[in-house]
Amino acid sequence: MEETRTRTAQGLTTLPTETVHAIVNPVAGSGRPARAWPAVRRRLESLGLRVEEVHTTEPGAGIALARQLVERGARELLVIGGDGTVNEVVNGCVDAQGQPIGPVTITIVPCGTGRDFPRLFGIVRPEQAVDLLRYGQRCRVDIGAIRFRACDGSSRQRYFVNMADIGLGAETAAWVSQSTKQLGGFLAYLVGAMRTILRHRPAELAIEIEGTTVFRGPALMVALANGRFHAGGMRIAPMASVTDGKLEVFALRHVSRFALLGSLLPAVYRGTHLAHPAVEHWTARRVTVRSVEPVRIETDGEVVGTTDIEAWVAPKALSLRVPRGACDGSA
Repeated sequence: MEETRTRTAQGLTTLPTETVHAIVNPVAGSGRPARAWPAVRRRLESLGLRVEEVHTTEPGAGIALARQLVERGARELLVIGGDGTVNEVVNGCVDAQGQPIGPVTITIVPCGTGRDFPRLFGIVRPEQAVDLLRYGQRCRVDIGAIRFRACDGSSRQRYFVNMADIGLGAETAAWVSQSTKQLGGFLAYLVGAMRTILRHRPAELAIEIEGTTVFRGPALMVALANGRFHAGGMRIAPMASVTDGKLEVFALRHVSRFALLGSLLPAVYRGTHLAHPAVEHWTARRVTVRSVEPVRIETDGEVVGTTDIEAWVAPKALSLRVPRGACDGSA
């Protein structure tokens, strides 16, 4: 998209010309878009932008909407929702080989429950979208790709921007998605994690990194991290980068519920869990996880299917508007 120079009180800035397309998930974050998005839209229009808005009407609708818009020539997409909405839009913008289907840039207007992916870049308020379009920079970031077993038994492929996990995390995400989200991301996921810990059983898993088996045995959870945060602020992967072409892989061995609730859960929120003897960590470009029985998996907070899975990195597949200086994801 061409850009035009616009004089503002703060100096010479750049704005996308003509039209930006907004994909709104009206039910994200217990209806937060209805409260936050109209004011953001008015500010964008006051700057001379034309905003064309479409709404998702059911789970998965964001994929089709994004693909239609990009194929029709959209170059700037605003995503108004949570990590799940961002996930859908990205899946609509990338082809089966991990390549963008068009030169489109995404700006996130965080209105969901977890908001873990935009948190990487210091994007925590909906109104920041205005400054991202005026002063932000385009950043090429990695996304994860995962092949898994769908509910009908078929093999499916999906991309994730932030994190995928198997077992405990997926069970927590399933509970949160079916419960009230009025508590907000932090409390919703904390309550969900505590409830799941009291019920969850370990599964027999085998993990391969670059074709070599590195783990075999009972595990409560396996996390595949592109970003650092998860489940409303848990610091699952404090070392992760969305620009290094790698996934951080974690396995949680079987431990008692007392250890999970008393030491590991608090440590995950602080990012100090890596020192615990039950936590295993590897870095990988490609990882395979197999299980004796199907185990639930989730991507960016949405349950999508079960094991077995194969996951890898699609490098620099996504163009994202972020604050200046935040392109390495370390903001």
